[in-house]
Amino acid sequence: MKHPLVLLPDERRRYRRHQFWTDHGIFRELFYANFHEIAPGVFRSAQPSPVQLRHWQQQHGLCTVLNLRAPAPHEPHYRLEQETCDALGMTHLTLHGFGSRDLPERDKLLAAIEVLDQLPKPFLLHCKSGADRAGFISVLYLHLVLGIPLSEAQRQLRLWPFGHIRHANTGILDWFFISYHDAAVHQPSLTLRDWIKDGYERERVLKNFRPWYRLDWLTDRILHRE
Repeated sequence: MKHPLVLLPDERRRYRRHQFWTDHGIFRELFYANFHEIAPGVFRSAQPSPVQLRHWQQQHGLCTVLNLRAPAPHEPHYRLEQETCDALGMTHLTLHGFGSRDLPERDKLLAAIEVLDQLPKPFLLHCKSGADRAGFISVLYLHLVLGIPLSEAQRQLRLWPFGHIRHANTGILDWFFISYHDAAVHQPSLTLRDWIKDGYERERVLKNFRPWYRLDWLTDRILHRE
């Protein structure tokens, strides 16, 4: 049985300083946490602080946290989140291979869908800003697991209130679903799940994507999207 993570006081203070300043937590904690309930018992947000996570767990009864940031067991944000989840009795899960300006390999995507199919509610899924990866995974969950029409589920990738910018390099996440729609035109019975399993070609989708590069400076240099 895994022992709960308990940080030393000095270690916890150092990690909190890093999270607040270096990891841009000042904006998430003081201005906009990007926290939303997108279906009963299903929540999405930006990277939460320990205080925010405790508050949301107490308010909504969260039992699971799905972290979409690259697994980094030694990073301050990861260790703070693991400690908080352990203290509150929540399951802490991570997904590998997802970025805000890239697409996952097919095996990573299939593994993620398997996790989503079995994810116990109430749960919180989050990335760093809560705009791109959180939106992408939210679309997949709403459509593949809850059966919500894809056109409606794709509203999780919006500028307001989520902060997703589709015309910059982060628009590759929108292009993923556009590529599926293009394939489904020729095969009306083709489901998204089947396309991912048998028809999704990551390199081809990436090659055909043409972002409006004038906005890349915003996602790369100002917003520091991962």
